[in-house]
Amino acid sequence: MKFNRITHYIKPSFWIFLVISALLWYITQLGYRYTTEIPLSVEVTNDFSSRLWIDQPRTTIHCRAEGVGSKLLAHKLHLADRLVIPMSQLTLVPVPESDELFRIDKTSLTGALAASGKELRILEILDTALTIRVSPIETRRMAILSRIDILPARQHMPIGQPRFRPDSVDVRGPRSLLDSLSGIYTRPRRISDAKGTLSGHIELTPPAGTLLSERQTDYRIDIVPYTQHTLDLPVRIRHLEKQTQAIVIPGRVRVTLNVPLRDYERIREEQLHAYVDYRDALHQPSGRSEVRIDSLPLGTEILRIEPQDVETFFTRRP
Repeated sequence: MKFNRITHYIKPSFWIFLVISALLWYITQLGYRYTTEIPLSVEVTNDFSSRLWIDQPRTTIHCRAEGVGSKLLAHKLHLADRLVIPMSQLTLVPVPESDELFRIDKTSLTGALAASGKELRILEILDTALTIRVSPIETRRMAILSRIDILPARQHMPIGQPRFRPDSVDVRGPRSLLDSLSGIYTRPRRISDAKGTLSGHIELTPPAGTLLSERQTDYRIDIVPYTQHTLDLPVRIRHLEKQTQAIVIPGRVRVTLNVPLRDYERIREEQLHAYVDYRDALHQPSGRSEVRIDSLPLGTEILRIEPQDVETFFTRRP
């Protein structure tokens, strides 16, 4: 009954102002400097100056630090930004009987943390076993591969593949990862209704766990008008053994090409060769072999070969 009487005389606004006052007092206290123990979320970044590659770059380090209360509270609640440390700033000491584990020197780590988290003063690192797992790394020169999707305008075609400058980059990473890479791809990009000469910059896509010496490259693609060209070509036998005679039926094929309009007059029958590979023909139980074309000029595209397969007969000369 006594409590009900008290609350009867105290207005709700009193409680509101009381809560606001408490919050303001707490916020004011967070503006002062304190010394306490906090966990620091840390990420060690690999760079070109380091000789080892860290496999697990993210960790948490417990330390005693001095700083503004709001900053310290953010680290305690794991709400603060992760501190980023270049691996080249750390001094690593090999762990006996292990090729992959290294101990982090506390002095170098303290300096690196102080440089990264300037709002804090690191007084002492409390963790006793500071180790990281690393792999030997290499640097290799790798070709740039295209992921540019060209949709030419009507009656236009690209001449060859996109040309890049530079056409290769230095790739740094673990040896096992580099062995699995065939090259470095560009960012995917689609260019529609393309014609003429296309050029510009395009970003590269670094595989996870690698560093690239270049972030982008220049590209150039020529899109030209084309027309169709038809040639009748004799079928030759490639890699035919001595003392072996060949008969091909039919002996000629018709090849239909898409040819850049500017090269139409320069495409001659003697420039292209239709052939069957003798070594492949011997393993065809049907006796029919696929006709292939070589010496195809740059920018020329085969539409069809009629017939695509021919019959081959071989006899040994006495």
